Amino acid sequence: MRRSDLFIKLTTGVLFLGILSYIGVYIFRGIRDTFVTMPAVSYTIEDSVNVSGYIIRTEALLPGGGAMILPVVDEGVRIGAGQPLAVEYTSLAALETASEIRATRLRIAQLEGATGRDPAVMSLQSIVDLSRAVQADDLQRLDELALSIETYIFENGGSDESELPYLRTRLASLEARSHGMRTIYAPAAGIFSQFTDGFESVSPQDITRDTPPSQLAGLFETPGQIQGLGKLITGHTWYYAVVIPSADAFNLPVGRSVPVQFRGAYNAIVNMQVENVSRSENGESLVLLSSDRHMRDIAPHRHLSAEVILGEVTGIRIPKEAIHLDDYGATHIFIQVGVRAERVPVEILWIFNGTCYIVRCVSARTSGLRPGATIIVRANDLFHGKIVG
Repeated sequence: MRRSDLFIKLTTGVLFLGILSYIGVYIFRGIRDTFVTMPAVSYTIEDSVNVSGYIIRTEALLPGGGAMILPVVDEGVRIGAGQPLAVEYTSLAALETASEIRATRLRIAQLEGATGRDPAVMSLQSIVDLSRAVQADDLQRLDELALSIETYIFENGGSDESELPYLRTRLASLEARSHGMRTIYAPAAGIFSQFTDGFESVSPQDITRDTPPSQLAGLFETPGQIQGLGKLITGHTWYYAVVIPSADAFNLPVGRSVPVQFRGAYNAIVNMQVENVSRSENGESLVLLSSDRHMRDIAPHRHLSAEVILGEVTGIRIPKEAIHLDDYGATHIFIQVGVRAERVPVEILWIFNGTCYIVRCVSARTSGLRPGATIIVRANDLFHGKIVG
């Protein structure tokens, strides 16, 4: 009886050890024979460089700019040579008379336009007109729109047509004694701007292939005389001068168009043309970009930060552990085609912090690496043609 119990215990122990060994081997082989795949996904990344540079235009300072000189054109408006630009008043009384003439003309125009119209409709229309002007950044009729709001909203739509005879008589009287003023005309065609900073004399001709990057900041160190009515931007093209690493600059051939994402005070994407790339100095080059668009928007600005988009890289995103090197240092990956592993030579286009790569296939003799293919990330004893599924 005792022998029988001992035999049973020994047999049970052996069976337990056998089962435990089997489970251990199974777990070991499961860990050792890990087979991990992932679908190939196309990925595009922008190759760019952050810069900080200067806006350069062909500009001419306008004389005047005293307290008694007022522009008659709006900021950023293109005017022709000989067109009225501003009015100079010889006395404060002349300035006050001119202001009253303008207000009277606006009031007459408003009353004439409101004849026979419902005040409620005019009230709503005045709000709509002001909203549209603000959205379009159009301030040319600001005085007129403000007067409409004041009349139809704050004065409950009061528009007495009986005022017209009196206002017309008043206007004639004001115009009869409107002396002491002189009109200033534009000396050349261009875009008018009241923003001056003393660097209007810096021209695109100051930036050449022989201009070292270190001289760019020096062009904008000491401002010149900034007193005046404003300036005229006489050229149709504006320029953006920046210093970037020479390795990036040499990938910008003259004549190429590149997107520039401006940030800060002026936030927009502008396609600009490469005009000039200087020789390298301490690993940096001076690049001059140009555009003939958005001149009005860029007129108030001089120093801006931006991101220059050098190009795009498109390929398949691969985790680092899926990359293999052969005995000759050539890079390849494996993809699963049916039940077999296929070796695919690849070129690394981009590295993300050493954790994953953007690659492309460099051989036409394989099934190809394309979106949707099954990438073998991890497997044991992997080789071309191995049965993996």
